[in-house]
Amino acid sequence: MKVALIGYSASGRSSLYRAAARGLAKGDVTAVPVPDERFDTIVAQVKPKKQTPATVILSDDVEAVAASGKPFSLRLIDQAKKAELLLHVVRAFENPTVPFHAEVDPFRDHDTVDVELVLSDLQIVENRLERLKRSTTLKTSGSPDYMEHELFTRMHPELEGGTPIRSMELSEDDQTIVRNYQFLTGKPLVVAFNVGEEGPSQRLSTRIGELTEAGTPAFAVCATMEEEIAQLDPADQPEFLASLGVSEPAGNRVIRAVYDALGLITFFTAGENDTHAWPLRKGSTALKAAGTIHNDIARGFIRAEVVHYGDYAAAGSLDAAYSAGKMSLEGKEYVIRDGDLLHIRNKT
Repeated sequence: MKVALIGYSASGRSSLYRAAARGLAKGDVTAVPVPDERFDTIVAQVKPKKQTPATVILSDDVEAVAASGKPFSLRLIDQAKKAELLLHVVRAFENPTVPFHAEVDPFRDHDTVDVELVLSDLQIVENRLERLKRSTTLKTSGSPDYMEHELFTRMHPELEGGTPIRSMELSEDDQTIVRNYQFLTGKPLVVAFNVGEEGPSQRLSTRIGELTEAGTPAFAVCATMEEEIAQLDPADQPEFLASLGVSEPAGNRVIRAVYDALGLITFFTAGENDTHAWPLRKGSTALKAAGTIHNDIARGFIRAEVVHYGDYAAAGSLDAAYSAGKMSLEGKEYVIRDGDLLHIRNKT
C-alpha cells in the first residue's frame, strides 16, 4: 500500500518521511514495518527462522505543491495518482533559517491544498463530461457511457461545492467507475501538521480535532525532533522518549494512522519457517485472506483454523490455545477480525 507525502517545499515533508521510515530510508521510497506489539509477541514465542511484518510503502517523490497559487502540475497529479493514500504535511513551525513561500499559516496552506485537490478532480470530471457529449451510446440506458455520464453529472455540483469524492455517497457500481480515474479526493487523506518543539497552538489543536471528527485523521508532529529520535540507537530511544514524557516515537503513530486510514487490519500466520503479519481490508473474508497468502492456497481452500490473538496471548502459545478449545474452524465466508491467527487447510 503506497502512501505519498504531499505539501509545499520547506514544510518538513522529507524530515517526516525519514522519521516515519525509522532509519530505513535509502531513497525516496521505503517499505516501513507497521509497529505491532502483537506481532512482536508471536515472534518471541514462535522463534521463527524468518519474520515478515506488515508494511506500508512511504513515497517522498511527489513534486512539491507550487507556492505561487497555481493549480497542481500535471506531474504532481500523475505522481499522486499512483498512491493509495495521500499524507499532507503542513508547515506549522517558525524558523527564519528555513525560507517559506509566505508567512507561516497552516490553516491557509491546509485549505489551499484541499481546494486544489478538489479542483484537480473537478477538471477531470468536466473534461470527461465534455467528451461524453460526443458518445453514440450516451442515451442508451445501462451503457457504460450512460452510467458514467449520470454519475459525473451528480458528482459535478458536489465537487464545485468543495466536497471531496471520498465524502460522497456512492454505490459499489459508482465506486468501480471512480476507481478507473484515480481521483485524488477519492483517496484516503491524512494530515500531519509539522509543529515546532513547543507543540501545537490551542487553535491548531482545535482544528486537528475538527478534522479528525469529520473523518480526516490529523495530528501534530515535530518532524525534526522525530527525525533525530529515529537516528538514535534503538536501545537509547526509550530513555530519550521517557525524558520527553512520551512512550513511543511519533513516527510509529504516523504509520498506524495511514494504516488505519487505508482501512486495513492485520492477521497473522505463525510458522516456524516464517511468521508473517498480513495487511487485509476490513470486512474481507477468509478466502480473501487465503488469496493474500498465495493464490494456490485460495484455490484449494477447505477450512480456516482461527485463533484470535486475545485467546492466543492468554494461552501463551498456539498449541495451548488449541488445547483450551480456542480454535474454530471457519469457511470461506468467515469475516477476518483484526488479530486473527490463521492456518488455512487446503488441497495443495
